[in-house]
Amino acid sequence: MHQLIRGGAIAVALLGSVSFAAAQRASGDVHPNLTASQQQAVSQGLASAPSQPAPSGEQPQVGNKVPDSMSAQSVPGNVTDQVPETKNLLFVKLPDRIVLIDPDNKLVTQIVMDSATTDSGTTGSNTGGSTTNTSDRPSR
Repeated sequence: MHQLIRGGAIAVALLGSVSFAAAQRASGDVHPNLTASQQQAVSQGLASAPSQPAPSGEQPQVGNKVPDSMSAQSVPGNVTDQVPETKNLLFVKLPDRIVLIDPDNKLVTQIVMDSATTDSGTTGSNTGGSTTNTSDRPSR
């Protein structure tokens, strides 16, 4: 009889740990690691959203709790349609970046540079790309 109870307790413990691991993994899905093109889609999709001033003192960092002075909003459907990883997230748009936030624990999951910053970086990359393409053409 004791072996039957012990076996049941072990089975319950195993199932409990598997459920806990699954819950950990599910909450980990809320923390996206967006590609550069996904970040650009987020930035462009939120371009018309009003920005709020950056908090004085401490800047938001990935893994830190969002300051109370920042008011987060749900990511709109036009963005979640293009980047499904943002579906369950909140965001705060600052003048130079977009802060993505886990709604459950209010932690910053990712910071996306705003399109103005991205565009200036892209312009430099395109110039380099044009030079590379030009040098590729004569060698053909």
